[in-house]
Amino acid sequence: MSQLERYEFLQLSHRRRFKAGEYIYHQGDPGTGLYMIEQGSVELLYQEEHTDNAAQLTMLHAPECFGAFSVDYLVRRKASARCTSETVLYGFFISDYQTLAKRHPRIALRFLETLNVLATHKYDLVMSRISRIDDDDDNGLEAYALLFETYDIPVKVSSGAKSTDLE
Repeated sequence: MSQLERYEFLQLSHRRRFKAGEYIYHQGDPGTGLYMIEQGSVELLYQEEHTDNAAQLTMLHAPECFGAFSVDYLVRRKASARCTSETVLYGFFISDYQTLAKRHPRIALRFLETLNVLATHKYDLVMSRISRIDDDDDNGLEAYALLFETYDIPVKVSSGAKSTDLE
């Protein structure tokens, strides 16, 4: 995005501080927007139904973002997001996107194009990692973590499946 596009985008974003251990959202919550890490770190946690244990899918640090696909799609969160340190985030929510689309349709379109590039990049990473899963490898949960925002994590994979179980 250009400097002007980033400026307009940030004007609609909401800056917030979180304490270590504080949840940004929980698995199953409605997806309402994306978050950009300015400072600190966030872990994404997945918990299977009827269990008390949550598995860490990934750790994110500034300047990474997460939850991007919930800006344009009505999806439930596939994982929980919890701060592991004092963290400063910018939130950009569905209503912010709608305001941006009314004020600056071209910037809103550019934003969606950027999300599409991000989605394509994540998809490529996942497919690359899945193709390397073998009998001696882990269960592939890390690969699915990259796409947890838009796809359910298959029960077979989260419970220790091998590559031959993946569909």
